[in-house]
Amino acid sequence: MRITAVIVALAATVASTAHAQPGRLTDVEYLQAARCAGLAEAGVGGGDAASMKAFMKAEGRGRAAYIADKADANKADAQRAAKRASTERQATLAAEFAGACQRYGS
Repeated sequence: MRITAVIVALAATVASTAHAQPGRLTDVEYLQAARCAGLAEAGVGGGDAASMKAFMKAEGRGRAAYIADKADANKADAQRAAKRASTERQATLAAEFAGACQRYGS
């Protein structure tokens, strides 16, 4: 009986701790968010570049150097694509920003 009570108490503690901490993006999600930050900074879809920058800074803490480098490359590629895009491609990028990027606080 005592072991069951300890297990239940331990499970409740773990569950409450996991629920209290906000989820951190995986590396793949972080790289996707970097693309969204690049689109926001390029002015695609009227995104808030300042909030995306703050979000990326907060999520970037503790990342491996190669992930941070890849995120910088993704961001630069998105900015370059937005600046060179035709009208049709701009519409596609705006739709991407309005859809996939909304989950990252843009």
